[in-house]
Order: sequence, then structure tokens, then C-alpha cells
Amino acid sequence: MRLTVGITHLTPAWRILLEQIAPPFEELTAGTAWSPENYACIIVSERPGTAIAESLLHFAKNGGALLMETDGADGIFDSNSSGHFVDYIETTDDPLCDSVSPGFVGRRLNIPSGATLGREKHGKRLIERRSVGDGEAIILPGGIIGALLSTASVRRNFPSQGPWLPSERVASVSKRTIRELVEHSLQQLFWHRNLPFISLSPFPDGAESLFNFRVDTDFASKEDINKLYDLCSKHEISATWFVETKSCEPWIDRFGALEGQEIGLHCYRHRISKKYSQNEHDVRKGKSLLKKGEIRPNGFASPFGEWHSSLANAVEHHGFGYSSEFALDYDNLPFSPSLNDRFSSVLQVPVHPISTGALRNARHSTDDMVGYYETVIENHLTSRLPLFFYDHPANSDLEALSLLFENVRNRNIPVTTMGRYADWWKRRCATEWSARLEKERLHLSVNDVPNGIHLQMARPDQAYSGRLESGERPLNEIEWTAAKESPPLAPNISVRHRLNYKMVLNDILHIYWKYKL
Repeated sequence: MRLTVGITHLTPAWRILLEQIAPPFEELTAGTAWSPENYACIIVSERPGTAIAESLLHFAKNGGALLMETDGADGIFDSNSSGHFVDYIETTDDPLCDSVSPGFVGRRLNIPSGATLGREKHGKRLIERRSVGDGEAIILPGGIIGALLSTASVRRNFPSQGPWLPSERVASVSKRTIRELVEHSLQQLFWHRNLPFISLSPFPDGAESLFNFRVDTDFASKEDINKLYDLCSKHEISATWFVETKSCEPWIDRFGALEGQEIGLHCYRHRISKKYSQNEHDVRKGKSLLKKGEIRPNGFASPFGEWHSSLANAVEHHGFGYSSEFALDYDNLPFSPSLNDRFSSVLQVPVHPISTGALRNARHSTDDMVGYYETVIENHLTSRLPLFFYDHPANSDLEALSLLFENVRNRNIPVTTMGRYADWWKRRCATEWSARLEKERLHLSVNDVPNGIHLQMARPDQAYSGRLESGERPLNEIEWTAAKESPPLAPNISVRHRLNYKMVLNDILHIYWKYKL
């Protein structure tokens, strides 16, 4: 049987999710029978018409698996749902969600009447899992997939054992939580059918993660740049530097002399406009200054981590290959942002948004910072996320960063630049492959697979990673390893959700500097 995920309609949000998770997937057509032999699982991405609903119900009753939101369930099962405002999703101590990171939603969702899994702020259950003949369906809250396309940002606290919780203005919706919820739902549906869940690894060459250090040079002196560069060189860190060009115009050529480093553009003037023309002018001027230093940047990171369509269009106009803005997403896998009727050609590469400056602002000592980074590293390794951190040369804690680099090196985590990872990710998205399971033998078919693309499989409490290549192999000859358990995050998301005077003060300062610079 084919280990393929079918989807009734490939909406922008579902395309982002499926390219991130990367199982074999395809949009349903009349050319392939909607049978449990042809599809391990079918995603119902919109309310189906009568004929399609009957076909999907027949698919499930005969042993197939369905994943949908309440709109799809109402069309197939004639079920009921009700609207509730959901501040955040709590996922601990839950048979479906205990490997999913808790996250913020901040919008009204339609909750299935039979929900018994997951819960929101007040304890209301959010997800329904039901048997359908010989098959099974998982019903997610209506509206949660569409929340993935949110471009709103807000200040959020981040987990820490320090005196205060560090905060930053980031994407208001926790898109990582949505992706993990969908991925774990797909896993559960595959496992219900006694099938391994198969997908592409998010990292090249079978690595467990990748490390990148992103540098936003905001108003740094030449001495600040040299100190941080010397630290990177000492630990053999190929960092990605996003240059604010106005303040360093007299010595812009210094960045072209940073050996083993990637140089991108941050801005000319540290300000973002809602108008395309002003953003385009700023990007053009900053890019021109870098060119004088014989630097042709492929990457961009906006001031204050902001993102909106007029800025995205300006960055795209100037031919950048990728950008990185935590107001659009953070602590997640790369994706191509949706721009209404199309996808941007500029890949979004999320990072962890808390710098040593933010930690110092939250009264963290150097030891507190080291402990904070250790917790983030453990969580990201378990969750199969990149270890992409960022900082500013003018406001960094070099001792804490040195210990962070040392930790990464001691763990033998591969170091990369954002540009190399973005290029690899695009090759991953372009990979054409399929998988079948026949008599406990896995059959793979791959068309011109690029080097470094690996396969990963998951069974209950077991995992496997290996090179993606055409061929067949008995499942009992695969060397499975024990799946990692997610470490607890402290404090609970309910504490992170609370507003405190420090957050209000930081937002006031954010607005002040945003318009003063």
C-alpha cells in the first residue's frame, strides 16, 4: 500500500504545513481511487459536498484515516461544533498532545462537541478522536489551520528560571504548536493503521539538528564587530551577519573581510515602513552600500523582526533568497510565506528570538543565560528544531555566547549559515519521492534526489533516520532507536500568558526606539 497523505484541496496553510512535515502527499483527483490502499490518510481541508463526503466516509469505514477541522467533520458526520475564544493550547498530560509544545492562539475556534483531547486556558477540551467503521478520524478545532497564516505580532514571555521572564515581540500565533499538532495527529492516524509515519528529515545528512548564530549589527562599533568576530573565529562558528549599513558606512568593507562568515542585509536606516516605496528605497540603499564593500547579500532580516507584505514585496523585488523575521514566526521550520494569491519566493527561516540583551533586561546573570540556552537546546533537540540563535554585537554577553558555542561544539552539532540551510531546504521541498509498504517491506522511489536528503520514520516509541534513495528494505532489518521524550518547559504557559509591568515598559521602549532611530 502507498504511504501517501491525500488532501482534498491544497490550501496555502496546508501547503506550508505539508512542506514542513514532508510526508509523501498529493491533492486528490479522480485519477487515483480514494481507497485505503492508495492513501494512508486523507486530510479534509474544507467542507466537502455531498458526493465527496460520501466517498470520504466510505474510505474511513473501510479502514482509512481522516484528519480534518470541524467544518469538514460537520459535512461528513453531520456533527456539531461550537465557537469558543482560545487564548492558548495546553498540551501536557494528554495522550495525543503530550509531545506537542503548548502555544498561543488568541482567536475564536470552533470546538467539536465530542472533544476529549487537548485543552485551552479554562480546561475545555479541543480535539475529537472518533472511530469510523474500521477506520479513525481526528477532528481539530475549526479555524486552527487558518491561524497559521496570521501576520500579527505581540510581546510574549519566554520560559526561564531567571528572576524575570525574558520577552520579545514575536508572531502572536504559535505556529510551531499548530505544525506539531498536525504532525502528531498524522502519526497517530498512521499508527492506528499499524503503519510507520514516513517523512523527510528537516536536516541534511541525518543530523539531529543544526546550529546557526545570527548577528544583527544594529549601531555596533567596529570594535564591537571585531570582538564578536574573534569569538566566532575562536569557536569556528560561521555566523550570518545582517548589516545595518548607515552607521557603518565609512568602514563597510570590514564585513567583506570577515573570513568564513555570511553577510546579509539588515537595512540602511533601522526603520520599517508600511509603504512599499519606502521599504524598497531603504533596501536598495542598504544593498548598494554592501555592494561597495564587494558584498552581494542573499539574506535579509528586518529591523525589529517585523514582517508585512509591503516589506516582503520589496525584499522579493531585490532578489533575496531568504529572510528571517520573528514577528512572522520563530522556533520553527522554514517555509514560503503566503502573499494572498501566491507564495513569496523569499524563504522564511525562523530563529529563537531571545538575545543576551533580552536576558540581561530580564535581570539574568551570565550563569542564568547559560542555563537558559541549555534548556532551549534540549527542547529543540527533542523537538527536531534548528538551534538558530541571534544577538547584537553592541549589547551582547560574550562570556555567555562563548559558553553557548562551546556547548554546541561539545555536542558535535553541525554549524551552518542561514543561506546554506535555506538553499538546502529549497532542494528538500523540490524532492519528488514516494513510498509503499508491501508485506512488511518498505519500497522507496526517488527522482534525482539531491545529496543530503534523509528519510525519517516514526513508530510508537521508536524512530529511524537514513538516506533517501530508491530501493526496498524489510522493516525488521531497520535499526530503530528509542524516540526522545520532550523535556518539560518551565514555567507553565499560563504564567507566560500573564501581563506584567516589565512587558509594558519594554513595549513602550520598543515604540520609542522604533520611531526615534
